[in-house]
Amino acid sequence: MGIEQKTYSRSAGYGWRSKAQSGVEYIIIVAFLLAVITPIFLFAMDSSTTSVRTSRSREAVEKIAIAADNICSMGGGKTTANVYIPYGVEYYVIEKKTIKIGLSIDDTTGEVFARTMCNVTGEIPTNEGYAMIPVSMLANGTVLVGGT
Repeated sequence: MGIEQKTYSRSAGYGWRSKAQSGVEYIIIVAFLLAVITPIFLFAMDSSTTSVRTSRSREAVEKIAIAADNICSMGGGKTTANVYIPYGVEYYVIEKKTIKIGLSIDDTTGEVFARTMCNVTGEIPTNEGYAMIPVSMLANGTVLVGGT
């Protein structure tokens, strides 16, 4: 009676090679999942950012138009429109009865606008951030946006 020795074959799943192989398989699976999930995540983030910028632009022109309509309805006076100007404003147009912001979206420029009851003129900042935009009526009945 001696000491019995058990021998294990590598095909039974024992040994350092099978552990290393399963480690490599896990790394490959994780890398594959990251390669699939990352572009989806980046696309979702880009779409979300574009949607937020467009929404903030729309809110800004609508607040300015509401302030202009209020001044027009009262027949004069002064008020201030507190708005947030988003990143990427390329230009603005304030003329006739329209307030328009041109916003760079990807490689194109989109426009957001609002209509007013009275003729409007003036200027708004294109820098990103909060702005207090004065709105008043000129002697000729045109509403001045952003003037002093």
